[in-house]
Amino acid sequence: MPTTPKASGYLSPTGAVVFPRRLPLSVEEAWAAVTDPARTAPWIGPWSGDQTSGTIEMTMSAEAGAPVVPVGIVRCEAPELLVLRLGPDGWVVTVRIEGDDDEVIVSLEQEIADARSASDIGPGWDFYLDRLVEAEAGRDPEALSFSPDYHPGLAAHYRALLGG
Repeated sequence: MPTTPKASGYLSPTGAVVFPRRLPLSVEEAWAAVTDPARTAPWIGPWSGDQTSGTIEMTMSAEAGAPVVPVGIVRCEAPELLVLRLGPDGWVVTVRIEGDDDEVIVSLEQEIADARSASDIGPGWDFYLDRLVEAEAGRDPEALSFSPDYHPGLAAHYRALLGG
């Protein structure tokens, strides 16, 4: 992991911000890394509930106070596409997994309303996705520091990306 995090987000043709990560995993392994509660626990937090009901609860373990947030499953096309509605703000986040048996790109996409919001949200997704990479590489995601490395460190990139 580089000592200084890098902003990965870019605007898609539809205007969503895309945050990609390359992982040396198969599509099925990457799917497990983003959907199995034992595998999500180290990088974003564990979840509980019956996913067939369409709603689960995730404990955001890297956030202050480890809040529990509702997560609605909007669309699930295993092992390549997952669309979620997160938390009280109802953010819609799309997770795509593309690749083969040797390497995949896991990308998270979110429409972000404005530059001010982007300066907070963008660094957060870079932080969590770097934690995913660290966890899947067998390293300690807790070694990453959100503040000041990601925020405010990467905020200007996302503010500029959305015209701020």
